[in-house]
Amino acid sequence: MSALRASMTDARRLQPGKALATAVRGLPHLWAGGWPGLVLLGLMIPLGRWAAGSTAAATLVHAMGAVLTLAVWTGLTAVALDRDPPAGGVALGVRLLRVVAAAVLNLIFLAMIAVVLALVSLAIFGMSGLDLEAIQARDWARVGPLWQMVALGAVALIVLVVPLLLIVRLSLFVQATVGRGQVVSLNTMGVAQGSFWPLMGLFLILAVPPLALLGWAGANGLIGLALAGLIALWLPLSAGALAAAYGQLEYWTPDFSRHLGGG
Repeated sequence: MSALRASMTDARRLQPGKALATAVRGLPHLWAGGWPGLVLLGLMIPLGRWAAGSTAAATLVHAMGAVLTLAVWTGLTAVALDRDPPAGGVALGVRLLRVVAAAVLNLIFLAMIAVVLALVSLAIFGMSGLDLEAIQARDWARVGPLWQMVALGAVALIVLVVPLLLIVRLSLFVQATVGRGQVVSLNTMGVAQGSFWPLMGLFLILAVPPLALLGWAGANGLIGLALAGLIALWLPLSAGALAAAYGQLEYWTPDFSRHLGGG
């Protein structure tokens, strides 16, 4: 059984360019299946401006926007994967609850890892005997031996890299949950196994342009227009690209699950 899993894992390779090309070709399909949800999400922009004068109203609108965004994202994923697409591209009910459950489980796992790393790093730094006054004064010559500083730098690097590695490997949990029709949290790491760098590259391609656009729009007072453009174009494009990436990496089928004893 392990040989079967290993052979299937070796055959899977994420191709970010192919995933993006698939998403671009699938945009008309995503718009056709998810435009009502995208319109509803777009309407949250003027609603947010209207509620800006009241803290309670703004909190309520932000909460509604977060839930609707997750529901639309899940719905677009179902459309892209052709897994019983919901009406209007807005996933509600059991499917949305599965995604929320997977997200909560992943967050609990990441929080546990973060606490352990923080405690270990604090213990190591506390036992290092570095001169704190020298650190505050930026007098690096008096801080401590060079080898010790290098070792502590390596520890700090591990503390930063490990959560990033886990976050990227868990990042396709929505696609896996929708694709398999069940809650998939930590098992998502198996889907992304061996594809950290291509998946990281795909996320950077999808994240950098909208962040740059929002930064430019915020400086020029066009944030509402930028958000509308991102909802109409970048949200379905991203959903399509990550669904395509999941399709390239997924190894699970009901028959495969039964073969491994998963039922």
